[in-house]
Parts: sequence; structure tokens; C-alpha cells
Amino acid sequence: MVETTTRRPVAATPFVWPVVMGAVGCAVYTMALIELGSRFKGTALVAANAAFALMWGVGGIVGPPGAGALMQAIGPVGLPAVIAGLDALLVGFASCRSLRRRRS
Repeated sequence: MVETTTRRPVAATPFVWPVVMGAVGCAVYTMALIELGSRFKGTALVAANAAFALMWGVGGIVGPPGAGALMQAIGPVGLPAVIAGLDALLVGFASCRSLRRRRS
């Protein structure tokens, strides 16, 4: 008798999360640097990049414990909730900035 196994695609396993999170993180970082480069020049660009790097580091220190605390409070859905909330905040902030630039 031939034994068959059911294989799930990689996208249906937990192994896809590191790939997705890495892609999202790199994309946000890259787009933010592109925005910095298009808005600032010279010494202002250096200062803006330093401020951005500082805030990226603060997010790296504050984010994981915050997500962990939410996961302890509401369960495993806490991590996707944190990610969705921060993404919504980013989109809202970017939309407000875009509208403000168009008006001026």
C-alpha cells in the first residue's frame, strides 16, 4: 500500500511570517529613506537621517515588548493587531501629509 501525505504550501505554514515581516520592514525602511532623500538636501538630509535612525531604534526597542504585552492580554491575535494598528497609523499620517502638501 502506498502512503500519501498531504503537504501544505509554505504560505499556509508559520514559516511564512518571518518572510512577510522582513519584507514589510524592509519596504517601510526603504520607502522612508526615499522620502527623506527627496525632501531634504545637504546637512538637512544628514540631520533628518539621524533623526530617522534614532526613531527606528526607539521603535525596535519599544515595539516588541508592546506587542508581547498585547499578546499576553488578548492572545496570539495581539501581534497582527499591533502590526495592523501601526500600518493604519502610518497610512493615516502619510495621507495627512500628502493632503497638506497638495493644499500649499
